[in-house]
Amino acid sequence: MLDDKQRALLDKPAFAKLVTLMPDGHPQATVMWYRRVDDTIRMMAPASALKSKNLDRDSRATVVVDDPDSGYNYVELRCQCEVVHDDAAARDDLHHIASRYIGDRAAEFVASLDDAPRVLFIFHPFRVQGQIRE
Repeated sequence: MLDDKQRALLDKPAFAKLVTLMPDGHPQATVMWYRRVDDTIRMMAPASALKSKNLDRDSRATVVVDDPDSGYNYVELRCQCEVVHDDAAARDDLHHIASRYIGDRAAEFVASLDDAPRVLFIFHPFRVQGQIRE
């Protein structure tokens, strides 16, 4: 589903904007760390977070990533989210995600988290759009 230019943009250490739907239908946006695995996007959050509750109730989401090198380039992914309620899997994936942003400090960061359960989000895009200028 993703082309090579979109994958290259998503592989940059950029921040994602995750948009979920509130119970009343209004959008709720959060800036998130993420990583790309093949044509999916992975994120992690506490199970008690609003975004987790929103995705448990309604798996539709949009993920937008702006190119950190050019504000004109971006990728928007409209997705179905698979919510994995497995704290160990979420923390393991967070180690990989955090490594993209804080490098060698990732293991220490993950270990410093409280013991509240985490969930893993796997976003499966069904529509990809955006703009990537040369």
